[in-house]
Amino acid sequence: MRIAILCNDRLALPALSQLAQSGLLAAVGVTDRVNEVQLLIRQICTNAKIPVQQFAKENFSADLSAWLMQHQPDVVLVKTFPWRIPAECLSIPKQGFINFHYAPLPEWRGSNPLFWMIRNRATTVGLSVHKMTEGFDEGEILLSQQLSLSPETTFGMLCTQLSYAGVELSGKLIQGLMTNSLKSQPQEHSKAKWYARPKPSELFIDWNSMPMVEIRALVKACNPWNKGAGTRGNNWTFGITDVSLSAVKVPGNTLPGTILELDESKGLVVACCDNRAIRVDVIYCEEGFYPGQRLALFGFKKGNRLGS
Repeated sequence: MRIAILCNDRLALPALSQLAQSGLLAAVGVTDRVNEVQLLIRQICTNAKIPVQQFAKENFSADLSAWLMQHQPDVVLVKTFPWRIPAECLSIPKQGFINFHYAPLPEWRGSNPLFWMIRNRATTVGLSVHKMTEGFDEGEILLSQQLSLSPETTFGMLCTQLSYAGVELSGKLIQGLMTNSLKSQPQEHSKAKWYARPKPSELFIDWNSMPMVEIRALVKACNPWNKGAGTRGNNWTFGITDVSLSAVKVPGNTLPGTILELDESKGLVVACCDNRAIRVDVIYCEEGFYPGQRLALFGFKKGNRLGS
């Protein structure tokens, strides 16, 4: 069997590394967005003597077709590739294109389900392997795996968990393709929900409306890719990168976002709209990452209000 992979994200790296050593991987395709992940992809492929094709979006259809004709893969595995596969290319490989969608389907369709699963406080996450069709995330499911999601799980932690689930399902998929033992399952489209990339405004904490658990969920969903959830104070914008629940009592009539504690021993504790408090453990700004209590170095004091 000859396998090709299209990938663009660190979620693909463990499976890519394993497949590169299997002798089955014929070619790898990436986008023209040069970043650290792409450098790692190239390093893995160089060590295994696997050719890497860089695609530009404006010529993607023609170049992808030529790439498929050149390497003649039996199947193309798509792992976090950002562009739609042209319809005329889907049937070129004998076993088509198979997508690794790092969320349960059809409930979590879209380009960034990991953020929304954490942000919406899902308790179960997972990985879905499905045939690719002209519709996004709509093809029949070949394999799936579920994982439990802890409220303390960050975006980065979830990426790591799902990337290693991808290793396991990649092995099962290839074995199933080689033995023709896979059984596909149609998706229940009536249960489908679509989650687009979050808007900039959705990455900021709204202290007036978000209770403590929602603030924690947003912060975890933004760590590390957005360097935390945004907030404002003293005419300054910064990120809250990690938080924990606090047992500090909130005095009556305290406005949400009010700093209740700010010192080395008690840390940075902020009132939430549900009369509960949250401890800000890590902040991010252009000057670097700091423990929450270091906000005092930037002119903040107990009684100041965030979000204003």
